[in-house]
Amino acid sequence: MNFQKKVEQKFVEKAISENFLKLMPAFYEMQSLFMSGLYKRYGDLEGGHIVIYFARDLHLQILRKREKDLQFDLSLEEFWKNHTDIDQTKKKIILISKFTGLPKETTRRKIISLIKKRHLKKAEKNRVYWEPTSDLKQTYIKIIEEQIRALSKFIFEQLKVININIPFIKIEREIKNNYSFYWYHYLTSQLEYIRFWKTRLKDIEMLLIGMQALIQAVNCLSQKIGTDLDTFASGKIPKNVDMSEANISATSISEITNIPRATCIRKLDKLVKMNILEKNKETKRYFLSLKGLNQNTEFNFLGNIKQTIEIISQFSCVIFKGLFSKA
Repeated sequence: MNFQKKVEQKFVEKAISENFLKLMPAFYEMQSLFMSGLYKRYGDLEGGHIVIYFARDLHLQILRKREKDLQFDLSLEEFWKNHTDIDQTKKKIILISKFTGLPKETTRRKIISLIKKRHLKKAEKNRVYWEPTSDLKQTYIKIIEEQIRALSKFIFEQLKVININIPFIKIEREIKNNYSFYWYHYLTSQLEYIRFWKTRLKDIEMLLIGMQALIQAVNCLSQKIGTDLDTFASGKIPKNVDMSEANISATSISEITNIPRATCIRKLDKLVKMNILEKNKETKRYFLSLKGLNQNTEFNFLGNIKQTIEIISQFSCVIFKGLFSKA
């Protein structure tokens, strides 16, 4: 099969679905790293979601420099110089609200808070923008390099299942060399992914918290059952597989996500009431409830996962095409 066929979105969606348990551990670990980082930096995932929107717009404006100069350097190495040369555009509250899925008044309140905490800046004519400061340069670069490494691992695993051999280091280098291009698309997919799950769970923190139990489940099952999505989502688990073994404590989730333990317990118990998780009454540890999810028709677990795969594959295709253009 030629490269062009393999970078079509429907083909990538099919490959991810058929290799769900092989690929999703790398995806969920990437997401956990990204979202935990947001919480740690901004102390609030809704505020962090808004910052994603501002950062995405900054990368888009840097990317437009390429329209006038095909040799314009979009690399991570040049990002610091590039972002200081951009006069960021004014953004309307209603547009930010639309992209993040947050109510307009919540968006306004969060932006005011982000300005007070100096995560966003306010200039003339009420122009609000995001600009990482020079004293945070090394911290920012380190965070981005970790995220690029996690993303590259996920892309590498996808390429393996479609029988394309591109070294991990080449994937990582391609993303770094064309950083603003890929990061614009990456943040666009993050906005869509978080917005989608907020509509399903009504709470972004619950997404990050529940994800930790999901990581335990997919890591456990990847070695014990078929790898396709339908086998996983339909709950066709062999009798000798005990899902309760793939458990995690509230303390561990708090340490991974930076969310306070008391908040984790409260939101984990909400996920239990929704039949998404189960709780061992003796050990107080939590694990994914595949049986409960299959009985919860309102939540539509399989449909939600398929929507996730659609978001993932759309972005993966962007990277695949970039890699193949260099082949």
